[in-house]
Amino acid sequence: MEQKLLSSLEQIFRIQTKISLKPFSMARSLILNPSTSDQTISSILQILETLSTATINPKFDLLNFITLLCEISIVHRHFSPTVTTILRSLCLHCPSIPPRAAGLALSTLVSIAPASASDLGPAFSEGLFLSLCFGPCVPVRQRLLMDAEKFRVRPSVLLTVLLGFTKDPYPYVRKAALDGLIDFCKWIVVNDHLMVEGCYLRAVELLFDTEECVRCSAVHVVNEWGNWLVENSEDKSKRDCSDALYVQLCSMVRDMSKKVRIEAFNTLGKAGMASEYILMQTLSKKVLPTTKEKMFPGQLSGKLLSLPASSAAGAFIHGLEDEFFEVRSSACYALRMPAVLSADFAAGALGLLMDVLNDDSTVVRLQALETMHHMAVFGHLKVQEMHMHMFLGTLVDMNSSIRFTARKVLRLTKLHDLPLFKLAADSLIQSLEIYPQDEPDVLSLIFDIGRRHGSFAVSITKEILSEIEPSSESTCDFNSSKTAARLVLAISAPLSHGKQQQLHSIPSILYSYAVTMLGRISHCLTEVMNQDTLLAYLSYCSRSTGVNPIDSVKMVEDDLPTETNGRLTCCVRLDMVHMSDGGSEIQSQGLLEPSQIAVPHVADNCVKFILANIGEIWDMTKLGCISEVLMTLRSWKEELATFITDSHQSDSVLILTLQYLHLVKLLSKAWWHVTCPINFIYNEMGNLGYILQKLESTLREVRCRFIGLSKEDELHFLELMLVACTLRLSIFDASCPESALTKLYSTKSRVMLLYEDCSIEPSRFVSELIKVLQKNDTCDISRFRESLEFFSLNQLVFSGSFRYMKAEVDIGDNDWLKPLPFVAGLPVDIPLKIRLHNTPIETKVWLEMRMSKDLNQYVFVDLKLFDGSDEIREFTFIAPFYRTPKVNSFILRLSVGMECLSEEINYFRGHGGPKHELVYLCKEKEVFLSMVVKQC
Repeated sequence: MEQKLLSSLEQIFRIQTKISLKPFSMARSLILNPSTSDQTISSILQILETLSTATINPKFDLLNFITLLCEISIVHRHFSPTVTTILRSLCLHCPSIPPRAAGLALSTLVSIAPASASDLGPAFSEGLFLSLCFGPCVPVRQRLLMDAEKFRVRPSVLLTVLLGFTKDPYPYVRKAALDGLIDFCKWIVVNDHLMVEGCYLRAVELLFDTEECVRCSAVHVVNEWGNWLVENSEDKSKRDCSDALYVQLCSMVRDMSKKVRIEAFNTLGKAGMASEYILMQTLSKKVLPTTKEKMFPGQLSGKLLSLPASSAAGAFIHGLEDEFFEVRSSACYALRMPAVLSADFAAGALGLLMDVLNDDSTVVRLQALETMHHMAVFGHLKVQEMHMHMFLGTLVDMNSSIRFTARKVLRLTKLHDLPLFKLAADSLIQSLEIYPQDEPDVLSLIFDIGRRHGSFAVSITKEILSEIEPSSESTCDFNSSKTAARLVLAISAPLSHGKQQQLHSIPSILYSYAVTMLGRISHCLTEVMNQDTLLAYLSYCSRSTGVNPIDSVKMVEDDLPTETNGRLTCCVRLDMVHMSDGGSEIQSQGLLEPSQIAVPHVADNCVKFILANIGEIWDMTKLGCISEVLMTLRSWKEELATFITDSHQSDSVLILTLQYLHLVKLLSKAWWHVTCPINFIYNEMGNLGYILQKLESTLREVRCRFIGLSKEDELHFLELMLVACTLRLSIFDASCPESALTKLYSTKSRVMLLYEDCSIEPSRFVSELIKVLQKNDTCDISRFRESLEFFSLNQLVFSGSFRYMKAEVDIGDNDWLKPLPFVAGLPVDIPLKIRLHNTPIETKVWLEMRMSKDLNQYVFVDLKLFDGSDEIREFTFIAPFYRTPKVNSFILRLSVGMECLSEEINYFRGHGGPKHELVYLCKEKEVFLSMVVKQC
């Protein structure tokens, strides 16, 4: 059928003398069909290329012709170079091309290769862009303005064009111009204060446009250029500019359009600083005395050219009372930022959020709880007794997400008195009885509440004992969830921070009862302590308060489980004191360290099983069973994770196996994207590019962070790197074909050297790939795909001993409340404690300090200057940060990385930074800094 259509298409195009849509429809059906072969698409391109070079028929439909080329570039991206050649030739040899066709061709070209838009040739100059924009065709004008940042247009000219078209009579052109202004301020720096102010005021005028799509875009422009205006203002007027921007955005929350109101609240949620009196005014419909006479530069309507501060009155109340749940949800989200900036605002907003918990919409209730959790994280959630009943009602909500979020909030809530504590505990137990599926999270929360309110938990232990103690009148079910919850609450009290002496206040019988539920309780406390630690703790406490005239047990405070990095570990020392008849004392000590009990045999068998069966997983991937593959890999990862109980003493083999499973998962996803044509078309290329990037970075991390890998193991991972490069080259990716080819050649060279050293024959995949590279025909993408068909995942057998490199960074007592001081424009020292594990002294270690995506600084850490061994090296390091901004406070993100010297491709960063790609050895840490304030 495919060949029949193609032959008919060739015949029609050959004999056609007048305009007809039939051949274009036939060609389009072949192009959009995911089963169409590459050979057929290539034939269609040859037909189109022949037509473009022939004498142009005045009746020839150029718009449909270019539309076909555009669709080929989208659906079959590996033919994009040919499409680019045809389009360039057509535009050069056909000067009378219609505006719509010219606009489509130009947009297609810059979409195919945005990085090379400046090399499109003289036919695509600034003059062509301007002539098409000012032409009579409105769709062309809109399309070009939407892609304005991709064209080679001088910034001054582009800004003038965008501002001019904000007054276009067509609304979608005005919207495209406004969207262009948003993109403009992200990649061009404008230092002219008057120009920034002019753009801002023009956007303010369009807040009152008759079309809602224009007003929505105007809200974004006002926020972006308003923030720019605030940054460029003098210190004296900076606060007024910030307040004017906030009030201007508040004035839009009463717009007649639902979409505009949603955008207004979403923008308010991202807005910067504002004075506290302005924030408090948004919570009250009544105009406050502090805002009654205050005026700002701005616009309240199409005629009123001044902006009273009172226009912000009740902005959030209007949003939370809106008839549409989308607006109410956005209003809840917008409360987050001001609640962090002002504790008084947070207290006032809490009353409004409590009323929202009765909202009919689940989305709104969930957003309100998320906002409360955000307030609790920053210490601004002060729940009063009048709010408690309303809040605790969410613990029994029918929606599981609502209940889970409510428990997150309660976990961070401080209960100020015993009645509130009992009310919270009873509500959690009631929730557990209604929804037994929530038991793990509920019991974990009860344990956490008991630890943070130890004295309250001790106060109700007698009540707990009376309900649990078996008696003739007791109706308590010992295996019930209620009993388990009360036992967890009782055993948590001695672990209260700084109040471990409360152990003697808890009846020892309660610990004995808890032992009978060891498995149930330990399952719920996996994030806090393991089962061995819990058993040692309960066994010790059940004997520690016993009264025996001969043998007594003395409690040592250090014997209780101690908290390290969020987990409880136990090292119990029992001091047995025996009183003899003569009154002499005989002491003996026994040391119990259950947290050190390991299960190497079980973990080793699990690793061997996984590595032996990984080949079957790859066979399932080739058959297209991607869902089953991902489910199996996930279950194996969860099983392995149970053997890693302490992140600081984890087995390198377990970590490498987990990384290997992650690699197989990414490889399976990328393989499915490339080899399945239907999935390839309906999934965006950005998703595949992200997967391949993650795959390559994970492979690089494995090769760099695990030292001591055998040559066989290294060869296995290098072959996976070859597969990743081949997958990238089997699709057209205009941004990095050269880098992928360079990496492929360098990796191939290392692989062949290892094959020679190990005296191993190359695999079938490597042999076929070498044949492709020897033909020097890298533009033929189909050859790369053919070589992938010979790849099979061989079994990986770990040989030799290897170690895992990692780093720990301690910033000390630093948070929002205790920031480090700095002076704007001057360097600031960041004191750090760094601990490196398994790091050879020749390793090039760098400290990366990042303030934003584009603003970072690197500091070299010379390991030769510090004492220690390769196994562990601990030292104090003072890191200077030179680019302190002119702001009141900012967050600096730190991470420790090592240069991947095995990568032959250099990434010169400038400013003395690393020349090779960095592999990070720890998670990113945040440092909070605040400007020094002069004391008057």
